Amino acid sequence: MIQDHTIDQTLIELVRTMKALKALRAARRDKKQVPPVYQDLMESAVRREHAAATRASMDLTRKLADLRQGR
Repeated sequence: MIQDHTIDQTLIELVRTMKALKALRAARRDKKQVPPVYQDLMESAVRREHAAATRASMDLTRKLADLRQGR
């Protein structure tokens, strides 16, 4: 049986992942709008957001596994 605590944790990770993905999309969009002089700076921002989205996605995957196992 799925525990309420696991459901709450999964929802928290889901929201965190959504925020990270939206931030990544915004960083990519902003990168296209800056002058070429600032492209390197924007590239590092995109990399940072990409890493955050990847970490959030991995954490969500772990919580979904807990949910499937009924922990």
